[in-house]
Amino acid sequence: MKCVILAAGISSRMRSLTGEVPKCLLSVGGRPILQRIIENVLLAGVDRIGIVLGYKADLVREKFPNTQVQFIDNPEFASTNNACSLLASRDFCLTEAGGNVPPERLLLLDSDIVFSPDLLPFLVHQPHPDVVAVRVEGDHNDEEIRVMVDEEKRIVLIGKETPLAATYGESIGIEIFSYGTAERLFRVLERRVRAGAGRSEFYEASFQAMIDEGAELRAVDVTGFPATEIDTPEDLAYAEQVILPKLLSL
Repeated sequence: MKCVILAAGISSRMRSLTGEVPKCLLSVGGRPILQRIIENVLLAGVDRIGIVLGYKADLVREKFPNTQVQFIDNPEFASTNNACSLLASRDFCLTEAGGNVPPERLLLLDSDIVFSPDLLPFLVHQPHPDVVAVRVEGDHNDEEIRVMVDEEKRIVLIGKETPLAATYGESIGIEIFSYGTAERLFRVLERRVRAGAGRSEFYEASFQAMIDEGAELRAVDVTGFPATEIDTPEDLAYAEQVILPKLLSL
């Protein structure tokens, strides 16, 4: 399995905290969010990691000088959304040195998630090849990437446009795809970016396009594992005050 972590964004909603450092280097419990993510990925047995950089990329490189990761640049980070950052990782995700194409799975993560080290092993061992981590319990709101599922937990809708009344849960920004689905995803991403709309889209719009074309992505409830995305200063405080104590008690 390979892992790609998207860490290119400007994080405009947190400019009071990210004026000097990218969001992924903000500290939770005295350690950068990105460091926590890399440690969890390695603990899950995944050691081929690519990180897509953009905003203040040099600071990330300086923070992890000896880490065995491949840094990938999105030079258009300031004018595009994370769909373009994911597309920038295509060569890393789909090929090996020499151009060989291995039939392996892809772990995709956003770089602003604080989560239990037990979550990834749970997700890796799901019986379905293409899975999306979803927080089911708790309140949901219009700011979330929400999913609607059928009776077999296949995702029908994913995105901020999913009706609240039909919401099964919130996608927390962690997915695993089979190699075939990863190939399909990058084809859809490229098509949408070339058409123009994809430049400003979240990558979940390409998930939806695949679903509309017949792909089966399964929602996996990870409510039992402490986790939170950090999109606002309030989220960062929640990670420190609520999620971190739970992680320390594991």
